[in-house]
Amino acid sequence: MASFSLLRVLLLVATVASNAGWSIEARETFVAADADIQPNRPQMLIMGDSITEQAFDPAFGGWVTLFQYQLSQSYDIIVRGLSGYNTRWWLKYVQPTLAKELKSGALKPSVITVWLGSNDASLTNGSNPDMHVPLADYSKNLLEIVASFQAAAPSAEIVVITPPHVGDAARAKEAKERTDAQRGKLDRSNAMTGTYARACVQAAAKAGVPVLDLYTHFNNMTVAKRDTKAGHVVVNDLLRALIQKNFPDVNKQIDVWQYPFVAKWREEDPYTGSNSTTAN
Repeated sequence: MASFSLLRVLLLVATVASNAGWSIEARETFVAADADIQPNRPQMLIMGDSITEQAFDPAFGGWVTLFQYQLSQSYDIIVRGLSGYNTRWWLKYVQPTLAKELKSGALKPSVITVWLGSNDASLTNGSNPDMHVPLADYSKNLLEIVASFQAAAPSAEIVVITPPHVGDAARAKEAKERTDAQRGKLDRSNAMTGTYARACVQAAAKAGVPVLDLYTHFNNMTVAKRDTKAGHVVVNDLLRALIQKNFPDVNKQIDVWQYPFVAKWREEDPYTGSNSTTAN
Protein backbone atom coordinates (compact mmCIF):
# COMPACT_ATOMS: atom_id res chain seq x y z
CA MET A 1 0.00 0.00 0.00
CA ALA A 2 2.85 2.39 0.92
CA SER A 3 4.69 1.75 -2.36
CA PHE A 4 1.44 2.35 -4.29
CA SER A 5 0.90 5.68 -2.54
CA LEU A 6 4.52 6.67 -3.23
CA LEU A 7 4.06 5.78 -6.88
CA ARG A 8 0.99 8.00 -7.08
CA VAL A 9 2.91 10.92 -5.61
CA LEU A 10 5.89 10.37 -7.93
CA LEU A 11 3.61 10.22 -10.95
CA LEU A 12 1.87 13.35 -9.79
CA VAL A 13 5.13 15.24 -9.29
CA ALA A 14 6.38 14.11 -12.70
CA THR A 15 3.18 15.31 -14.33
CA VAL A 16 3.36 18.67 -12.60
CA ALA A 17 7.04 19.10 -13.42
CA SER A 18 6.34 18.46 -17.09
CA ASN A 19 4.11 21.52 -17.20
CA ALA A 20 6.27 24.58 -16.67
CA GLY A 21 3.23 26.73 -16.08
CA TRP A 22 2.31 24.91 -12.87
CA SER A 23 3.69 26.57 -9.77
CA ILE A 24 5.28 24.92 -6.71
CA GLU A 25 2.23 26.02 -4.69
CA ALA A 26 -0.13 24.20 -7.07
CA ARG A 27 1.94 21.03 -6.85
CA GLU A 28 1.87 21.06 -3.04
CA THR A 29 -1.88 21.66 -3.06
CA PHE A 30 -2.57 18.61 -5.22
CA VAL A 31 -0.39 16.29 -3.11
CA ALA A 32 -2.07 17.50 0.09
CA ALA A 33 -5.52 17.03 -1.44
CA ASP A 34 -4.69 13.44 -2.37
CA ALA A 35 -3.84 12.67 1.26
CA ASP A 36 -7.25 13.92 2.43
CA ILE A 37 -9.28 11.68 0.12
CA GLN A 38 -10.49 8.30 1.41
CA PRO A 39 -9.61 5.42 -0.97
CA ASN A 40 -11.63 2.24 -1.49
CA ARG A 41 -15.11 3.68 -1.12
CA PRO A 42 -17.23 1.15 0.85
CA GLN A 43 -20.40 -0.43 -0.54
CA MET A 44 -23.74 -1.75 0.65
CA LEU A 45 -25.70 -4.38 -1.27
CA ILE A 46 -29.47 -3.98 -0.97
CA MET A 47 -31.27 -7.04 -2.38
CA GLY A 48 -34.86 -8.18 -2.53
CA ASP A 49 -38.06 -8.33 -4.55
CA SER A 50 -40.38 -5.59 -5.86
CA ILE A 51 -40.47 -3.92 -2.44
CA THR A 52 -36.76 -3.20 -2.84
CA GLU A 53 -37.11 -2.40 -6.55
CA GLN A 54 -39.86 0.17 -5.97
CA ALA A 55 -38.03 1.63 -2.98
CA PHE A 56 -35.34 2.72 -5.46
CA ASP A 57 -37.91 4.61 -7.55
CA PRO A 58 -37.70 8.38 -6.85
CA ALA A 59 -41.41 8.70 -7.69
CA PHE A 60 -42.20 6.66 -4.58
CA GLY A 61 -39.89 8.66 -2.34
CA GLY A 62 -38.61 5.19 -1.51
CA TRP A 63 -36.48 4.28 1.45
CA VAL A 64 -33.55 3.21 -0.75
CA THR A 65 -33.41 6.68 -2.33
CA LEU A 66 -33.46 8.22 1.16
CA PHE A 67 -30.79 5.81 2.32
CA GLN A 68 -28.62 6.49 -0.71
CA TYR A 69 -28.96 10.24 -0.32
CA GLN A 70 -27.99 10.16 3.36
CA LEU A 71 -24.93 8.00 2.65
CA SER A 72 -23.98 9.53 -0.71
CA GLN A 73 -20.78 11.13 0.59
CA SER A 74 -19.40 7.94 2.12
CA TYR A 75 -21.00 4.80 0.63
CA ASP A 76 -22.00 3.37 -2.73
CA ILE A 77 -25.42 1.70 -2.55
CA ILE A 78 -25.81 -1.25 -4.92
CA VAL A 79 -29.41 -2.37 -5.51
CA ARG A 80 -30.61 -5.75 -6.73
CA GLY A 81 -34.40 -5.45 -6.55
CA LEU A 82 -36.20 -8.02 -8.69
CA SER A 83 -39.97 -7.79 -8.88
CA GLY A 84 -41.84 -11.04 -8.31
CA TYR A 85 -38.89 -13.08 -7.08
CA ASN A 86 -39.26 -15.52 -4.21
CA THR A 87 -36.48 -17.29 -2.32
CA ARG A 88 -36.62 -20.36 -4.60
CA TRP A 89 -36.09 -18.35 -7.77
CA TRP A 90 -33.53 -16.10 -6.11
CA LEU A 91 -31.47 -19.01 -4.81
CA LYS A 92 -31.65 -20.79 -8.17
CA TYR A 93 -31.21 -17.96 -10.66
CA VAL A 94 -29.70 -14.93 -8.90
CA GLN A 95 -27.54 -16.08 -6.02
CA PRO A 96 -24.98 -17.99 -8.13
CA THR A 97 -24.14 -14.85 -10.10
CA LEU A 98 -24.04 -12.66 -6.99
CA ALA A 99 -21.74 -15.14 -5.27
CA LYS A 100 -19.37 -15.04 -8.25
CA GLU A 101 -19.36 -11.23 -8.24
CA LEU A 102 -18.56 -11.23 -4.53
CA LYS A 103 -15.82 -13.84 -4.75
CA SER A 104 -14.18 -12.11 -7.72
CA GLY A 105 -14.17 -8.76 -5.95
CA ALA A 106 -16.48 -7.13 -8.49
CA LEU A 107 -18.70 -6.37 -5.50
CA LYS A 108 -17.17 -5.62 -2.10
CA PRO A 109 -20.05 -4.73 0.22
CA SER A 110 -19.48 -4.24 3.92
CA VAL A 111 -23.25 -4.67 4.52
CA ILE A 112 -25.78 -6.89 2.71
CA THR A 113 -29.52 -6.69 3.32
CA VAL A 114 -31.68 -9.73 2.49
CA TRP A 115 -35.37 -8.90 2.05
CA LEU A 116 -37.43 -11.75 0.58
CA GLY A 117 -40.64 -13.50 1.57
CA SER A 118 -43.63 -11.50 0.40
CA ASN A 119 -43.95 -13.52 -2.80
CA ASP A 120 -43.18 -16.80 -1.03
CA ALA A 121 -46.27 -16.13 1.10
CA SER A 122 -48.58 -15.90 -1.92
CA LEU A 123 -51.79 -17.82 -1.36
CA THR A 124 -52.03 -21.20 -3.11
CA ASN A 125 -55.71 -20.53 -3.85
CA GLY A 126 -55.13 -16.92 -4.79
CA SER A 127 -54.29 -15.02 -7.96
CA ASN A 128 -50.54 -15.80 -7.93
CA PRO A 129 -50.22 -19.44 -6.78
CA ASP A 130 -47.15 -19.94 -9.00
CA MET A 131 -45.16 -17.64 -6.72
CA HIS A 132 -45.86 -19.62 -3.56
CA VAL A 133 -43.04 -21.31 -1.66
CA PRO A 134 -43.93 -23.69 1.20
CA LEU A 135 -42.99 -22.35 4.63
CA ALA A 136 -40.36 -24.98 5.37
CA ASP A 137 -38.75 -24.39 1.97
CA TYR A 138 -38.77 -20.64 2.58
CA SER A 139 -36.87 -21.05 5.84
CA LYS A 140 -34.38 -23.41 4.21
CA ASN A 141 -33.88 -21.16 1.20
CA LEU A 142 -33.36 -18.10 3.36
CA LEU A 143 -30.70 -19.88 5.39
CA GLU A 144 -28.95 -21.01 2.20
CA ILE A 145 -28.98 -17.48 0.79
CA VAL A 146 -27.45 -16.08 3.98
CA ALA A 147 -24.88 -18.90 4.07
CA SER A 148 -23.96 -18.18 0.46
CA PHE A 149 -23.34 -14.53 1.26
CA GLN A 150 -21.31 -15.46 4.34
CA ALA A 151 -19.12 -17.77 2.25
CA ALA A 152 -18.68 -15.39 -0.67
CA ALA A 153 -18.24 -12.23 1.42
CA PRO A 154 -17.02 -13.35 4.87
CA SER A 155 -16.21 -9.82 6.03
CA ALA A 156 -19.65 -8.41 5.14
CA GLU A 157 -22.31 -7.79 7.77
CA ILE A 158 -25.70 -9.26 6.88
CA VAL A 159 -29.18 -8.04 7.81
CA VAL A 160 -32.32 -10.09 7.17
CA ILE A 161 -35.60 -8.18 6.78
CA THR A 162 -39.03 -9.76 7.27
CA PRO A 163 -41.82 -9.45 4.72
CA PRO A 164 -43.94 -6.48 5.84
CA HIS A 165 -47.56 -6.17 6.85
CA VAL A 166 -50.20 -6.74 4.16
CA GLY A 167 -53.21 -4.43 4.03
CA ASP A 168 -56.05 -6.94 3.62
CA ALA A 169 -58.68 -4.29 2.87
CA ALA A 170 -56.59 -2.69 0.14
CA ARG A 171 -55.79 -6.10 -1.39
CA ALA A 172 -59.46 -7.05 -1.40
CA LYS A 173 -60.35 -3.77 -3.11
CA GLU A 174 -57.71 -4.34 -5.80
CA ALA A 175 -58.92 -7.90 -6.36
CA LYS A 176 -62.50 -6.74 -6.72
CA GLU A 177 -61.52 -4.14 -9.31
CA ARG A 178 -59.69 -6.62 -11.55
CA THR A 179 -61.28 -7.33 -14.91
CA ASP A 180 -59.54 -10.60 -15.77
CA ALA A 181 -60.14 -14.22 -14.76
CA GLN A 182 -58.48 -13.56 -11.37
CA ARG A 183 -61.10 -11.02 -10.34
CA GLY A 184 -62.03 -11.31 -6.68
CA LYS A 185 -59.05 -13.52 -5.79
CA LEU A 186 -56.60 -12.27 -3.21
CA ASP A 187 -52.92 -12.74 -3.95
CA ARG A 188 -51.82 -12.73 -0.30
CA SER A 189 -53.06 -12.07 3.22
CA ASN A 190 -51.70 -10.48 6.35
CA ALA A 191 -52.17 -13.68 8.32
CA MET A 192 -50.18 -15.82 5.87
CA THR A 193 -47.45 -13.19 5.57
CA GLY A 194 -47.20 -13.06 9.35
CA THR A 195 -46.38 -16.77 9.40
CA TYR A 196 -43.54 -16.21 6.96
CA ALA A 197 -42.33 -13.16 8.88
CA ARG A 198 -42.01 -15.24 12.05
CA ALA A 199 -40.13 -17.92 10.11
CA CYS A 200 -37.82 -15.18 8.82
CA VAL A 201 -37.06 -14.04 12.38
CA GLN A 202 -36.30 -17.62 13.38
CA ALA A 203 -34.06 -18.16 10.35
CA ALA A 204 -32.08 -15.00 11.11
CA ALA A 205 -31.57 -16.16 14.70
CA LYS A 206 -30.39 -19.55 13.47
CA ALA A 207 -27.97 -17.91 11.04
CA GLY A 208 -26.71 -15.58 13.75
CA VAL A 209 -27.47 -12.34 11.91
CA PRO A 210 -29.60 -9.34 12.93
CA VAL A 211 -33.19 -9.15 11.73
CA LEU A 212 -35.32 -6.11 11.03
CA ASP A 213 -38.85 -7.24 11.89
CA LEU A 214 -40.88 -4.86 9.76
CA TYR A 215 -43.94 -7.09 9.89
CA THR A 216 -44.39 -6.61 13.63
CA HIS A 217 -43.49 -2.94 13.46
CA PHE A 218 -45.92 -2.05 10.67
CA ASN A 219 -48.63 -4.36 11.97
CA ASN A 220 -48.84 -2.09 15.02
CA MET A 221 -49.07 1.11 13.00
CA THR A 222 -51.96 3.00 11.46
CA VAL A 223 -52.83 2.46 7.80
CA ALA A 224 -51.92 6.07 7.00
CA LYS A 225 -48.42 5.54 8.33
CA ARG A 226 -47.90 2.15 6.67
CA ASP A 227 -49.08 2.87 3.17
CA THR A 228 -47.59 6.28 2.44
CA LYS A 229 -44.15 7.77 1.88
CA ALA A 230 -43.95 8.07 5.64
CA GLY A 231 -43.61 4.30 5.73
CA HIS A 232 -40.46 4.51 3.61
CA VAL A 233 -39.03 7.02 6.06
CA VAL A 234 -39.71 4.53 8.86
CA VAL A 235 -37.86 1.73 7.02
CA ASN A 236 -34.90 4.02 6.40
CA ASP A 237 -34.77 5.13 10.02
CA LEU A 238 -35.11 1.60 11.41
CA LEU A 239 -32.34 0.24 9.18
CA ARG A 240 -30.04 3.11 10.09
CA ALA A 241 -30.74 2.46 13.78
CA LEU A 242 -30.04 -1.26 13.37
CA ILE A 243 -26.70 -0.54 11.68
CA GLN A 244 -25.77 1.93 14.39
CA LYS A 245 -26.55 -0.60 17.11
CA ASN A 246 -25.11 -3.76 15.58
CA PHE A 247 -22.31 -2.59 13.29
CA PRO A 248 -20.32 0.20 15.00
CA ASP A 249 -17.44 -0.06 12.51
CA VAL A 250 -19.83 0.44 9.60
CA ASN A 251 -21.44 3.34 11.40
CA LYS A 252 -18.04 4.99 11.75
CA GLN A 253 -17.43 4.54 8.02
CA ILE A 254 -20.76 6.22 7.27
CA ASP A 255 -19.60 9.29 9.17
CA VAL A 256 -16.38 9.60 7.12
CA TRP A 257 -16.91 11.39 3.82
CA GLN A 258 -14.79 10.17 0.96
CA TYR A 259 -13.99 13.75 -0.05
CA PRO A 260 -13.77 16.68 2.39
CA PHE A 261 -16.57 19.24 2.50
CA VAL A 262 -15.76 22.13 0.18
CA ALA A 263 -15.33 24.53 3.14
CA LYS A 264 -11.94 22.89 3.71
CA TRP A 265 -10.69 23.87 0.28
CA ARG A 266 -12.24 27.33 0.42
CA GLU A 267 -10.19 27.96 3.54
CA GLU A 268 -7.00 26.07 2.68
CA ASP A 269 -6.86 26.38 -1.11
CA PRO A 270 -8.74 29.51 -2.23
CA TYR A 271 -8.13 31.14 -5.57
CA THR A 272 -5.29 33.62 -5.16
CA GLY A 273 -4.35 34.42 -8.72
CA SER A 274 -0.98 32.74 -8.29
CA ASN A 275 -2.29 29.20 -8.20
CA SER A 276 -3.71 29.11 -11.71
CA THR A 277 -2.54 26.06 -13.64
CA THR A 278 -2.49 28.00 -16.90
CA ALA A 279 -0.74 31.18 -15.74
CA ASN A 280 2.39 32.16 -17.65
